[in-house]
Amino acid sequence: MNKIREKHGNYSPSILNKKESYNPGFFGIGKKYSVEIKYTLHNIEAYNNSLNNMKPNNNSESKDAKEKEKILALAREASLKSQQQQMTTIQKQLESVSKKLDIISSETETHSSIRRIEELLETNEFTPSYIRKMVDRIRTEFSLDELDDFDTVQNKVVEWIGEEIEIKPLTEITKRPSVLVLIGPTGVGKTTTVAKLAAMYRLNNENFFIRMITTDRVRIGAKEQLSIYGNIMDIPTTQAESAEDIKKIISMDSGKLDVILIDTTGLSPHDYVNIGKMRSILELPELHPDIYLTVSASTKASDIRAIMRNYEPFDYKAVIITKLDETNHIGNVLSVLSEKNKAVAFISSGQKIRKNLEQASVVRFLMKLADFKIDRESLEKKFSALPEDITGIQIYD
Repeated sequence: MNKIREKHGNYSPSILNKKESYNPGFFGIGKKYSVEIKYTLHNIEAYNNSLNNMKPNNNSESKDAKEKEKILALAREASLKSQQQQMTTIQKQLESVSKKLDIISSETETHSSIRRIEELLETNEFTPSYIRKMVDRIRTEFSLDELDDFDTVQNKVVEWIGEEIEIKPLTEITKRPSVLVLIGPTGVGKTTTVAKLAAMYRLNNENFFIRMITTDRVRIGAKEQLSIYGNIMDIPTTQAESAEDIKKIISMDSGKLDVILIDTTGLSPHDYVNIGKMRSILELPELHPDIYLTVSASTKASDIRAIMRNYEPFDYKAVIITKLDETNHIGNVLSVLSEKNKAVAFISSGQKIRKNLEQASVVRFLMKLADFKIDRESLEKKFSALPEDITGIQIYD
């Protein structure tokens, strides 16, 4: 009504009919709602002038003026009621269109392919935020027709999951000694993983001078367990209680050590006091240690998130995933790794010291996805085949 008045000036419009149209756009982008209105105009000013130009009867001039005012008041009132009725009608039409848009949006969100992908991701225990990210990407990159091809959608989602996984590559030992430190909560298998790393380096070069050190003074038998592994592999094992102890141990073998592997006390991620104490024990800036956070694959996502956050003071660069054989779902780990932008260096599964340690690979994680249809050959082409460890020998069972 405002537009009509703006266009025609001092005219009063009367609506004859209307026609609405709606273009939903593409996934809500470019959507447009319009109403075409046909109307007639009444020139209020001309009507007023005609009344003003009427020649009044001398005996009824006052009466005519009152009648004129009454007619004008009725005209204004009728115009106002007409406007109100038209606005009410338009408002109802807009509400109807809004409901239609909600229905269209709901149908898009619940497309069968999207629902199936959500179910698969939930089955694999990916976090809600990770699932939302994948679903949003599906909506962005797939048309409605393309969504009907579920196999194509599924294959692409698997690739996207792989793209979210960051792998820390193994590098040649360029400094002596190379120091690797494993940190993490209790019960994740740090001690066994240290022994597996020692075996891996021993396989790489039988002449490597390797030493294992444990700073664990809490767990009963921690040093003895590591020493048993050391005796089997002919690798010396020592206990240290401070950064100075570690430096003294290293100085005893000055110039001969190639690799030092340090096992640490398992602590609750919420034990801030002892985490701080352990941080001081590992204050070895001159040795430039590579610190790895060790996390069990069976830990739920919220706990992994807390572990990663509370061990940040150690400035760890990568994660070692242990006990992969003890779970059928890996979405919890992959979700938090993606969220925290952390790389994976190794995967540990099983108790075999010489066999159950792997360099992490994208394909290895993707093969662990449950209920997804996996095209392994295609994935190996995209992400490269299963990696080799620093020995140049694949160490998978």
